[in-house]
Amino acid sequence: MNNFIETEAASVELAIEKALEELGVTRDRADVEVLGNGGLFEKAKVRVTVKDTLAEELQQFFNNTMERMGLKCRAKVEEKDDTLYAEISGEDSSHAIGYRGEVLDALQYLAVTFINEHNGENKKLVVDCENYREKRKETLTALAKRLAQKAVRLRRKIALEPMNPFERRIVHSALADSEIAKTQSEGEDLNRHVVIIPVGVELKDNRPIKNGDSRGEHRGDRGRNGKRGYGHRDDRRERRPRAEEPEVEDGNVYSGFFTEDDFVKPTPQGGPPKFKSFGHKKRF
Repeated sequence: MNNFIETEAASVELAIEKALEELGVTRDRADVEVLGNGGLFEKAKVRVTVKDTLAEELQQFFNNTMERMGLKCRAKVEEKDDTLYAEISGEDSSHAIGYRGEVLDALQYLAVTFINEHNGENKKLVVDCENYREKRKETLTALAKRLAQKAVRLRRKIALEPMNPFERRIVHSALADSEIAKTQSEGEDLNRHVVIIPVGVELKDNRPIKNGDSRGEHRGDRGRNGKRGYGHRDDRRERRPRAEEPEVEDGNVYSGFFTEDDFVKPTPQGGPPKFKSFGHKKRF
């Protein structure tokens, strides 16, 4: 609780109005405790305490949670236009973000649960740390546009990795006005992801390829023998040229063929040569 005040007046209601006016808050922002109802020769007395705002309660929730997690971070929460903005900063900011924002998303999920339990209003919440959300938005927007061009070039659908609703909306928005590709969400729960679909081209295969699959450029194509594979003529992978000159190993020329000398062990003290058997019986 922030602060309180005790006031007296001819009646309880007048005492409450007087306290609210001095505190500068409305009735819904205050807890009222009646200390005396008053009487013929006594005035009514009340204690009015200002309630913490939802933003203040949420800020305390974040700080307590991160302290229990062992993170040296603090949160600052403000409310603007029915949206709560929580900014986290501190020595352990990178840990508060986590891999691709996983910890930050977990904190946001807990905060939404806290809001629903303590307020009951459907308020929007944005949790950020070191401007991660904006940086992630720029990264995903650039990725979506680049993969749209790749989808058209390959004539294939491209499936992105599973994302949370916030990141999926970024991808959808990035290609909302695109003339070469469209998007749709597929999968359930934690496997929910975005699929980028090329527009205006005939698809080689209706099955999407995963982003980052290096074999995707050849999947669905056919080679000279009519079978699917990756080793057809369009494969532009660098091939190792056939050696035209003998290779040199340890100063000796290796011709590519075995000779009798390859099977002879060095003879100690000039004795007769000994041959390797390679699993066969020796012949005398």
